[in-house]
Amino acid sequence: MNCVVVSSLLGIVDQLYKNPCLILPEIDDAQIIISTLKDKLHSLQAYLDKPRPIIASVPDRDKAVKRLDEEIRDVAMKAEDEIESKVGEVYLAAKQQQGEAAACEDLHRSLQKVVKDFESVEVRIRDLQTRHTASIHDVSSSSSSSSTPPCLQLENHEFENTMIGMEGDVEKIKGMLIQTSSSTQLQVVSIQGLIGTGKTTLAKKVYEDPSIVSHFDIQAWTVEGQVNSLRDMHIDILSCIVSLTKEEISKQNDKQLVEQLRKLLMGQRYLIVIDDLFSITAWNDNYMSWEIWSGFMSTSFPDDRNGSRVLITTRKMKVAEFASSSDMWIFYTDGLNPEESWKLLSKNATSNGKCSSLPPEFEIIGRSIAEKCMGMPLVIVLIGGLLSTLNNSPRQWEDILFTISSCNFPLKLLHYTFEVCYDYLPTHLKACFLYFGVFRKKIEIHVKKLIELWVAGGFVKPEMNKSLEEIAKDYLCDLINRRLVQIHKRSLGRKIKSCMLHDMLHEFCFRKAIKEDIKRPRWVSPTSYFTDPSPETRSFFYFAKNLYLAKCWSIFSSLKLLRILDLSSVKYWHGMPSEIVNLVHLRYFALRTIGSVCNSQLFKLQNLQTLILSAWTKEYQLQLPCDVLDLPWLRHVRFDKGSSSYLPNLVQENLQTLSWFKVTGRDTRTSNFTKVPNLKELGIYIEGELLPNALDSLARLHQLEKLKVKTGRVERFNLPNCFPSKLKQLTLCNTYLSWEDMDIIGNLPSLDLLKLKDFACCGPEWTPRDGEFLQLRFFLIERSDLKHWNANANHFPALEHLILRYCWDMEKLPSDFEEVCTLRLIELDNCCFSLVTSAKEIQQAQRDLGYEGLVVRDVTKIELPTNESSEKRSDENEI
Repeated sequence: MNCVVVSSLLGIVDQLYKNPCLILPEIDDAQIIISTLKDKLHSLQAYLDKPRPIIASVPDRDKAVKRLDEEIRDVAMKAEDEIESKVGEVYLAAKQQQGEAAACEDLHRSLQKVVKDFESVEVRIRDLQTRHTASIHDVSSSSSSSSTPPCLQLENHEFENTMIGMEGDVEKIKGMLIQTSSSTQLQVVSIQGLIGTGKTTLAKKVYEDPSIVSHFDIQAWTVEGQVNSLRDMHIDILSCIVSLTKEEISKQNDKQLVEQLRKLLMGQRYLIVIDDLFSITAWNDNYMSWEIWSGFMSTSFPDDRNGSRVLITTRKMKVAEFASSSDMWIFYTDGLNPEESWKLLSKNATSNGKCSSLPPEFEIIGRSIAEKCMGMPLVIVLIGGLLSTLNNSPRQWEDILFTISSCNFPLKLLHYTFEVCYDYLPTHLKACFLYFGVFRKKIEIHVKKLIELWVAGGFVKPEMNKSLEEIAKDYLCDLINRRLVQIHKRSLGRKIKSCMLHDMLHEFCFRKAIKEDIKRPRWVSPTSYFTDPSPETRSFFYFAKNLYLAKCWSIFSSLKLLRILDLSSVKYWHGMPSEIVNLVHLRYFALRTIGSVCNSQLFKLQNLQTLILSAWTKEYQLQLPCDVLDLPWLRHVRFDKGSSSYLPNLVQENLQTLSWFKVTGRDTRTSNFTKVPNLKELGIYIEGELLPNALDSLARLHQLEKLKVKTGRVERFNLPNCFPSKLKQLTLCNTYLSWEDMDIIGNLPSLDLLKLKDFACCGPEWTPRDGEFLQLRFFLIERSDLKHWNANANHFPALEHLILRYCWDMEKLPSDFEEVCTLRLIELDNCCFSLVTSAKEIQQAQRDLGYEGLVVRDVTKIELPTNESSEKRSDENEI
């Protein structure tokens, strides 16, 4: 935590240089004081960044180091609070146009005091180093220090689902599910085992197996630990079956949910997975009892004696015995044997996640480590991830062996493994890892949001020639390499869309953050009611669905140092609370509301980096201040489609993300994108007829990599004459272009992903040209009247993933696609049966040619008469 506070404080001091209004010209030594403070913070940061051993060879020195670390943390936190408080007073005085000189003088005196405080810390460091022959952080090659491993590209993490020693288990469970000769009755199959024995991994492998997918008509997955009621579980399951969002499904009452689920499952062979059914005590204290469970099974899941199955995972033997009718329907996970443990450890101990042989001296120690892991896959994977970060020294592996050898019980070993993996983290990763504790347990965390929160929280150390977001992505990549963070979902382009923590790791983060004095005092995330945060609070999340805001907004007036305020789960009725605009240090703000925020004085939030404003019902469109994009430090802005907005008056170089931005008619204030030259991601919503060449300025966005365009009430949309050369991802929605317009898009040199949604192109026939789409790997067509697609292998030579949704008129794929050797997946959703047959013929033809990698997947969901969500669902799933 101390390193994070020092880095955060350094960022605050850096801003003092860039903001002249905070420094009085008549204070001669102001710049000298700031420069001196920066030097001291850089020096302290370098000290904290040096690796330190976990196994202390000198106990007295270890205690002295710990005391010094605590002193550094306390001094840095106090300095951060003091300087930010004084900076806030300067901001408010400047807005009120009175008392500004006095506020600046107070800030100057505080800076002088902070410099003296850090001078005393430097004395303590030198004294401690003098009293020991070696520097307290100088670690030899045989120490247990950890280094940052080579950072793999996030889209290359294919080893997260690696299974060793479980292949036979997968086949046994598959047999229970699909061998209807055992029983055609509805059966509950249980996977039971201790924490960390791979129950969820096993269930996922079975759930995604092609033979399972083809055997069952309907599949759904829910996690009991993520829901708070049977109602939530019904909504979760229904969202896997029908083409509606969870929010739309939740409009039904409990009885309607049960009836709809039962009706949809009737006559279908289905597989429902309920992950992590826990304990009798937890159920009775929460919302479930065994009587209610029995009623839930009988009313929700019809038994048509066609081999339908419910698969559960649970830690409790009693849960498995009650849920399953007999022992023959229970699979017990016993963990891995020593040989399987060693194979899994060695696979994860390599930095790239691929099996490779290790020198004999490593194998001897490694096998001993594997035996000490008690056959628990979670422990083995974590220890392997830790070993992959160490320098190639047998002594370091021996240190790990010595460290875990004292654990004789599985639960103790698990907790000790968490502690060791955390201790070995580089200092800059510790707070990033602990920050996962502010989220709810077992919830998926969107990577974009996580990155923006880390940046806003001050956890990211600047590096030359890299944006803060790129550095934060490296941090996440490092945590994934160490197996501390799990990949949950990927985007169409194979980039990581969301991640999550194992529930036991989440609990560790939560408790460790409290122990480190950062959870609750500095990071607050209530789930059911507003707790009184302290004045030092920096992050405030609210995850409950309902909240009486009128009674709670006054609490924000005391949070003068708040940086992150996430109220995206709240439904607010009246624009935006006025108290928020006085939070001058706010960097991240997310709110769902209805009405107008035009009168909100957002210009006061001069430090804001991420702004997310959306309406919680589509019947309302937000009205935004015309100067909202003039805030100087904005990096990421996200609005609803149709929300009014104007481009900034001055050039805004910091802005990287702008979505959705409304371009209206002939108003040039909404189409001169030269005002935001460094955009990397842009979403445009067009309403009204545009002037000719209105979007030509897009070509001058030389950093733009992702562009989304959707039209509203427009008779005719014309593509720009030229697109940015770096454009990698393009989404067109409701644009009604002709297929001939694809010639412009096909010539984009870097285009990797293309999505054509809701009649982006119209017409029954498309014949692409040779030499186009040379780099395209991912292609989606959704809702189209295309009937004849006259393409061959030369038109899409790099295509890997093809998705067709609601293409009812298309009866077959181009037969020449059998020659596209790069093609790995064809996914069809609500398409005619002959198109599915055509795709399977291409699959077979590729096999005949020796290409074994192509998978054809029919993921059709059930359409309901109330479905109005295709557009919204696509937007929620889009990266």
